[in-house]
Amino acid sequence: MMGLIDTTPITFDDKIFSTAEILAAVSISACGDEQIGACLAAGGLTPNDLQNPACRISLNQHGLIQAAFTQGADDPLLGLEVGKRLHLTSYGIVGFALLSSPTLRDALAVAAQFGLLMNLKLALQVSDDGETAQLELSDQYGLSNHQEGLWYYLEISKLMTLLKDILGLDFQCQGVELSMGASDAEQQRAALCLGLPVRFDCERTAIRFSAHWLDSRLAQANSITHASCKTTCQTQVRDILQKYDLSYQVQNLLLSSGQCIASLSEIAGRLHLSPRTLRRRLDALGTSYNALLVEVRKKLAIRYLLNTPMTTEAISEQLNYSDAANFRHAFKRWTGRSPREYRVLNNGGQHASRFGHGNSSSSGAYGSAAWADPGMAAIG
Repeated sequence: MMGLIDTTPITFDDKIFSTAEILAAVSISACGDEQIGACLAAGGLTPNDLQNPACRISLNQHGLIQAAFTQGADDPLLGLEVGKRLHLTSYGIVGFALLSSPTLRDALAVAAQFGLLMNLKLALQVSDDGETAQLELSDQYGLSNHQEGLWYYLEISKLMTLLKDILGLDFQCQGVELSMGASDAEQQRAALCLGLPVRFDCERTAIRFSAHWLDSRLAQANSITHASCKTTCQTQVRDILQKYDLSYQVQNLLLSSGQCIASLSEIAGRLHLSPRTLRRRLDALGTSYNALLVEVRKKLAIRYLLNTPMTTEAISEQLNYSDAANFRHAFKRWTGRSPREYRVLNNGGQHASRFGHGNSSSSGAYGSAAWADPGMAAIG
């Protein structure tokens, strides 16, 4: 369902997100109890799970459930309505950290730092030219192209709701830019739902508003509350990521190991551990070197398929498979689709005409450079 995760230690199946968006989807759903149960079951949840405040879900679960609700409502813009229900109180202590910030610029810095606690799927970056401010959103998880609308509508709407909660009813956005396409009818409905101009097929996704809001003191700013809330948020994020830290480091080293994938012994040496200790510590996290190697191969295979014209043979050689057939079998096991089907489904057939033909000589153009690209590696 998801694509490549380059910039976070979180994998598609790590259960670290709250059910806030799911609860909001249930609250606005016109479905009966049976259909709601079916939507939740699409991601392996039950109605009782939603009553448990400690319940956490993965990115894959979240996507499956939101897609089921969207399909059930037959409304691709459902994410916009869900986002309107997600107020500051939906996010616990990080909501109070935002509200008690000195300025909006500070609040947005908190949102960027603790986006994990707000279920943000998009990274945030603020810029301004003195007159207009831009809150730019960029994909940090490699969200699937065919679910692009679901995620972008949801995150844009969530952030606009938060801006209004922080700044009050006087706040108005100037417009929204989306890097995705949509039909004319959908574009008109999106503008009507958000109540402001919406432009599609832009180079970036961003919310535009007057820059004077950025540095005006917030009405509920409180330095003591703000510092206390941020400390608690730091502890919460540290507790979440600590579980994934070692496996993250191993994946990072594998991703940056060059044309020859590093062995367990080589990885252990770089971490100043014995191979036996590394195995034991990974086992305690419920994973292994081989499992992480599979995840890295999957990430790189998806990247090569969607962003390069590399052939099946070239990709299999780059990932150290004995032959292309073994790679094709492995890829279908991971995604349920052949490499060619996956490429066509997720990028509209780009590079497909060259896919699966020719020899592996093209690996030189994408080989060691792709392995060593810092953007491919985790930020450690």
